[in-house]
Amino acid sequence: MPLISLSILFLTGIVSIATERSFIVDWDHDRFLKDGEPFQYASAGMHYFRIPAAYWNDRVYAAKTAGMTTIQTYVAWGQHEPFPGTYDFNGNLDIFKFMQVVADNDMTLILRVGPYICAEWNFGGLPPWLLGIPRMEVRSQNTAFLDRVNKWLSIFLPNLKSFLYKNGGPIIMVQVENEYGSFGCDHGYINTLHDMFKKYLGDDVVYFTTDGPGLIKCGSINTTALLTTIDFGTGGDPAGHFSALEKYQPHGPHVNSEFYTGWLDHWGHAHSTRAAAPLGEVFDKLLGLGVSVNLYMWHGGTNFGLTSGAEKSTLSPNPTSYDYDAPQSEWGDLKMDKYNVLRNATDKYFPGNKLPVPKPHPKLGGISVNMTSLAHLTAQLTPSNFLAFTGLPQTMEMMGVFEGIMAYRHSLKGNPIKNGTITVRGVHDRAFILVDGTFVQVVRRDEEVGLGVSHATRDIVILVENQGYIGFGKAMSQFQYQYKGIANVTLGRYVLTQWEHYRVYVNDTRGETSVEVEQGASVNRGHFNGKPLIPRGPTIFKGSFELEKEQLLDTFLDTTGWSKGFLIVNDILIGRYWPDAGPQYTLYIPGVYLKVGLNTVFMVELQSSNPKLTVSLNKKPNIDGPVNPHA
Repeated sequence: MPLISLSILFLTGIVSIATERSFIVDWDHDRFLKDGEPFQYASAGMHYFRIPAAYWNDRVYAAKTAGMTTIQTYVAWGQHEPFPGTYDFNGNLDIFKFMQVVADNDMTLILRVGPYICAEWNFGGLPPWLLGIPRMEVRSQNTAFLDRVNKWLSIFLPNLKSFLYKNGGPIIMVQVENEYGSFGCDHGYINTLHDMFKKYLGDDVVYFTTDGPGLIKCGSINTTALLTTIDFGTGGDPAGHFSALEKYQPHGPHVNSEFYTGWLDHWGHAHSTRAAAPLGEVFDKLLGLGVSVNLYMWHGGTNFGLTSGAEKSTLSPNPTSYDYDAPQSEWGDLKMDKYNVLRNATDKYFPGNKLPVPKPHPKLGGISVNMTSLAHLTAQLTPSNFLAFTGLPQTMEMMGVFEGIMAYRHSLKGNPIKNGTITVRGVHDRAFILVDGTFVQVVRRDEEVGLGVSHATRDIVILVENQGYIGFGKAMSQFQYQYKGIANVTLGRYVLTQWEHYRVYVNDTRGETSVEVEQGASVNRGHFNGKPLIPRGPTIFKGSFELEKEQLLDTFLDTTGWSKGFLIVNDILIGRYWPDAGPQYTLYIPGVYLKVGLNTVFMVELQSSNPKLTVSLNKKPNIDGPVNPHA
């Protein structure tokens, strides 16, 4: 996807400007007023950056058929500014086109700008390159952080003005920060952010914050210039939740900005599901109480590429699927039990909806693809990918590598140790160790595994995978939890020094000649999770298949039998696969990513290949399979 560096973003196709439009908070009567009339919304949460742009209208329209009046989306700063000062608003990141789609469907829009968004997105939506800036303290009044935020907002926010409701656009509300009460309690920080928003977007916009009912005091500021909203699911008494809100904000409309229709997933843990009946019951109750509600999520979508995030200081990474058990599935089909209870409620409180129920989308299946080995990732340890030679191993962030894989290489030639044990310490997040060109060990995060070596050992290569940055809670701001790479390597009681560092591109599928395994290697091929490791380390496999025009349909690529890695289809990095961990076994391939004629599949397998060396394209997904939390 091409990048564009901007000082001013020129927009075309902007919604036409109407007159005498307004959207305000009526504090005296605890309600919203839209064009002077009382307004309550039912909103569908979806994220433009998790949906192929060609499908935006399908997802928005499906929500409208369920009686939703509004669309809500986060803004992914880290995607829009992948490198400092370089901005991307193309393809699936063309948020302005997405806003136009919402307007074309005669719906309103709630924009959650952040700059922090959580969303189980990599680093909570913040640009990971922030972690490479010295003395950086995110989500605080730290000067280095606020300077970067201010620059981003100065680029992005002015371009929203023509999309504001008062100017003829769909935007009725804009969120400042997100669930800050779960992270900190610095009202000065919230005030500073709010001032930035007003500077670039204006004073007469409905700005708001969102927090759990018990975290309001730290997450918001008590002012009529910043509406406080809360989030909760089907548990507990809604009236009780809003009673907690009223103690802090006695007046104003009641809003649940995240009414949970399902829940998030983690690798190695069972797929989360939520029943339809309580969802419909509480949704009906909320609308009956006059609450404006956003369904989080209406449609979850997909963590394409390397965008999935993680939680907890021990790191619990999220899978590629962000289905969320939402009413509209990751692949766009409706889960009719949830759809029906939601539509029944909106029909009751917003009558007159005559739109037909969308039908399921046709799928492609029944195709088997043979895979052949193309190249080893160690083939990328070349001068062009060389980063630095240092005494001690450096973290990825210190080397300017914020995603994917980085390689460390050390030569033991001339080392006086005759025999000993090598131990890799401080692994974040996963290490793949080759000794003299033979793949001998996988090391999980923070494990310390000893490897016996002899005087014949000459070369150690350690490939380290970044499994996503923590995006929630205080751990996301603490470098000891966030760093990627290794801390050090010991041979017996000696710390090994003199390390080469290399950048490894997981989407480089050019198939360069692999490095040779030295003769007389002092170790044997390793095993992990009861499976033999690929002899010469993480390997790229390639396959292909041909399609006719009528076969360009959504499909699901089944990775069963493989272990862990990255999937690339037609040069598009679909995301991570990890069937050894589960629960996701298939990856959603949108039909718009396929083409007439030859289609290519690349699998960057990090551990153990499928003995059959095949994958299949199926009509049905499997994101609820067996799990192994120790994979």
